[in-house]
Amino acid sequence: MENKNRLMSIPEFQEYAGGIGRNTALNLSRDAKVRVQIGRRVLIDRVKFDEWVSENTTG
Repeated sequence: MENKNRLMSIPEFQEYAGGIGRNTALNLSRDAKVRVQIGRRVLIDRVKFDEWVSENTTG
């Protein structure tokens, strides 16, 4: 999936993160501190998530 938008919905994030489940996506976004909340809508900041992955990947 190619996503040029910085903010992703939870279903978009699930696909972007490798097909993870909804609860895992919500927990991961919380742990990585990449959530943006606009009203009741929860969005994920793709740029911050990519940075978090780079910082937390070993090898």
